[in-house]
Amino acid sequence: MAEEKEKEKKKTKPAKRTLDKWKRKKWFKIFAPKEFDKREVGETPADKEKNVLGRTIKTNLVELTGERQKRHVILTFKVNDVKGQQAFTKIVRHEISPIYINRMVRRRMSKIEAVQVVTTKDNKKLKIKTIALSQKKLERRQETAIRKEIIQSIEKSCNRKEFSPLIQLIVFGVLASKLFKELKKIAPLRRVEIVKSIVLEG
Repeated sequence: MAEEKEKEKKKTKPAKRTLDKWKRKKWFKIFAPKEFDKREVGETPADKEKNVLGRTIKTNLVELTGERQKRHVILTFKVNDVKGQQAFTKIVRHEISPIYINRMVRRRMSKIEAVQVVTTKDNKKLKIKTIALSQKKLERRQETAIRKEIIQSIEKSCNRKEFSPLIQLIVFGVLASKLFKELKKIAPLRRVEIVKSIVLEG
């Protein structure tokens, strides 16, 4: 009986230690970067401020703007500063939901993709993926011309702008709309989207 009681005590000790760890943890509120008005996007538990640094959180644009038509835009923020129990972030990734893109793709249409690394005016590097969807099947030369124009136009826009205003143009679809107007001169297009942008560090 004594041995059984001793085993039971050993079993309960880890649970107590776990409970103590959770009691020591504090909840830190996470805020979006200045490009998104520093809106609160979530909370995370930690026992020390330094343990919050580097954590990431995903959200979609509808939660930041209230615009339901933007729910397919997914953003990833990374904590880069902590003050008290407030954690501040920077944007490290933006992407369009694959489901949203798949709904737009139709048979007998061309899907042109372009992936490139660009540098902003303030020397931030981004990897950007853009797609153009045509109204009908295009000739190879048209696809090549569209891809070339995408790369040149995106690079020019990024080189001229600093990171903060540029990422807003990308996330809110302004840059894609401008690109669409340029590309439809080459061939009849249905849609142009910047489907992914990743901030490259180091």
